[in-house]
Amino acid sequence: MDINRDDRGLDQRAVVRSAEQAVSDAWIGQLLLAEYEAQSTVSLCTHVRERLVERLTVVQLVGDQQAVVETRRRLENANRACAAALDSYAETRQLLEAQLEEWVLNTRIRFREAEDDRRVVGW
Repeated sequence: MDINRDDRGLDQRAVVRSAEQAVSDAWIGQLLLAEYEAQSTVSLCTHVRERLVERLTVVQLVGDQQAVVETRRRLENANRACAAALDSYAETRQLLEAQLEEWVLNTRIRFREAEDDRRVVGW
């Protein structure tokens, strides 16, 4: 009877570990997605900014002062957007790195616990 009670406890711990791992994996997946989206935003901002720099060069060569003023205004907005996107990417990346370290540690702990439980049962 004690063996059955212990087996149930092992089964319950295994279920809890599996649930913890699933939640942890989902969290890391969301962080990876957020990091990818932040990086994509930085790439897009950088592309738009580069195009505006090219446009500014052209309108300056042509001498269209109204277009120069408008392009400079848009370039300033793009610079602010790029700075915000870079800040967001850096924050997301830092969070991901910290959480990945914790995820690896906790995954190793759960794996060792599962191995210990298997030894107790004799698998």
